[in-house]
Amino acid sequence: KREAHRSMTPRTPTTTTTKGKMKTAKHPNDEADLPEEDSKPPAKRPRRKAALKSEKLIAGMAEEDDDVKNSPAKRPRRNKKAALKSEEPAKDDSSSAENGGSGPVVINVDAMVNVMEFLPPRSLYNIALTCKSLREMVTTKMVVHSALIHGGHAKKTMEELYNMMKNRSIHVPSPLRLLRLANGKRCEFCVNKSVNSLYNGLNIGAFSCWDCLAKGDDPLTKAWKTSWARYWRNPVYQKILNHPRVAFRDKSKGKFLWIQDRMDAHGEKFGPIVCWEDIDAMAECADGKNATAAAKAASSVAANHASVAANYVAGRLAEATALSNIEWIDRYLTDTLGAPPVEEYSEFIEAFADITDRARRIAREKENIKRDKRVKKQENRRAATDKFLADVTALIDEPFREKAVERSSSSYKTFVTPFVEDLMGPYLRAVSSIKKNTPTELSKEINTFLRSLDELLAMNFLSDDDAFESAAKAFFVESFPNMDAVFNARSYYSSNRLDSNFRGFMKENCFFKALCYLKEYDLSPMILATEPSASLAKASNYLNESSLKRVAQRAWKKHFDFLKTEESFDSAKNTRGFQETHNYFGQVLAKLDEYSTWLDAKREAAKSEEELRVWQNRSDREMLQDVANGYDPRVFSYFMTHDFELMFKYQTDSSFRYEQMRLGFEQV
Repeated sequence: KREAHRSMTPRTPTTTTTKGKMKTAKHPNDEADLPEEDSKPPAKRPRRKAALKSEKLIAGMAEEDDDVKNSPAKRPRRNKKAALKSEEPAKDDSSSAENGGSGPVVINVDAMVNVMEFLPPRSLYNIALTCKSLREMVTTKMVVHSALIHGGHAKKTMEELYNMMKNRSIHVPSPLRLLRLANGKRCEFCVNKSVNSLYNGLNIGAFSCWDCLAKGDDPLTKAWKTSWARYWRNPVYQKILNHPRVAFRDKSKGKFLWIQDRMDAHGEKFGPIVCWEDIDAMAECADGKNATAAAKAASSVAANHASVAANYVAGRLAEATALSNIEWIDRYLTDTLGAPPVEEYSEFIEAFADITDRARRIAREKENIKRDKRVKKQENRRAATDKFLADVTALIDEPFREKAVERSSSSYKTFVTPFVEDLMGPYLRAVSSIKKNTPTELSKEINTFLRSLDELLAMNFLSDDDAFESAAKAFFVESFPNMDAVFNARSYYSSNRLDSNFRGFMKENCFFKALCYLKEYDLSPMILATEPSASLAKASNYLNESSLKRVAQRAWKKHFDFLKTEESFDSAKNTRGFQETHNYFGQVLAKLDEYSTWLDAKREAAKSEEELRVWQNRSDREMLQDVANGYDPRVFSYFMTHDFELMFKYQTDSSFRYEQMRLGFEQV
């Protein structure tokens, strides 16, 4: 019964009551027993909030009273672009164009062609990529004129193409291929190597790098060797390869020819007309065989001379006369190889010839404009530099103004004083970095540094009671009596010693080291000034003034080499070193005096021819000068460490001297 009752009763979908509870309706016969609330029809699906919100807004706008102003309700969101479009009034395109409005503007075809003729190759290439109609407007004349007038790599490419087009040795490129060649940047085969223009002498009419030309799995060219017997035995091969329509690259290994015909991505044939295999085919054709036979017959007839050389020359002349007619080669190129007719090359050649003079004139004008701009830029730079130097010079103090800004004769330096060069050099190299207060700042820094030199020249830091300091003070006062002497302390001809190192010593108040730096750490004249005059007078009998100075320098360097590395001024150490230097200098003079006496005795005792020959070549005074003032310091060192007999042998026997030098090197 339940199954029958269930099949007779229609099933109702599950609905939601107003209270939000899920409830299934009972049998229709039982509806009378339900409460009033439950007997209502099923509730509708709740609407979205956006719909309710818009309905409330519309209802509120309809019930709005004119006397009572409530707060305005929010407007519903809408598409701004659609609203702007709906608010704009409709415009008539034809009327806006006529009245100069913003409507579409139609350019005449002739006007567009005139505009394209004045564009550079890159802009012309971009226009050709715009649409098919503009691409069809590009002509050979337009591309050639654009490339030659605007110059650069495109002009070089056209000049290379002109040589091949004039010989009619390549397939005629279309205007679009010419445009691609004028704008090429990479090899069109590997697309890896950078190629700016057609290489000179390749004669292939394609954008190729050197690797793709003769290397790799698929090279573009192949060598047709002129050392082959068929080349120098058969004069027809020479005639074929010397034909102007046969393009090749002449190298020491032979003539590199195009291997096979090629087409680009657009299906256009490019490159040389004659390929490598065509040379043999051309020589083996009927006309080629006839020409070969005629040349051999003429050569055999002409070879009737007595000498072999005369027969050879006569045979070659006869062959050249027999092969003077090359119409069969042109006929083979046209009929068999499908070479383009001569008329197809005329457009490029005429366009190139028409624009050549104008392009040269425009190139000269551009060069003149560039030169004028360059000259004007240099003049402006020079004027700004002169003004800057004049402003800085005027602000430097008068006592050392002239010396501070003294110009250098060197081409890579402006000033003689290095620290002034360091301060003003960056502004002279970059004039645009000069500001309004730059001359004031630089002149202030220069004046501050140069004013500090007055304290240096006063020499108050040196004591008169100490022997070394008093001698150094007398030497420095004599060397630097005024400011000009400081500026004249030259390290080499184009610069003085007032550089960054000297400024560092002055900032650290290392006045003694600053003065030593000006003298290049050589205070050896102090030794000669404080040495007893008797010993100097005795040494002057066998040593000249330069030799005495050299001996003093050697003695000073031996005991005062620490001045370059010593950071502080040690008075006791300097005094001790000064005394040791004097003692060593006296020992050297005494030993030189003894050596002079020994040499006199040695010369008087010489009797054999070999000994007399030694004294004829060199005198004892020269030998002493060699010890004291020789360019090789090892001579002086050997003199101070060995006896007179070995020293004499060292100076007179070259083999002994070299042996002693070798031993000295081994010990080191």
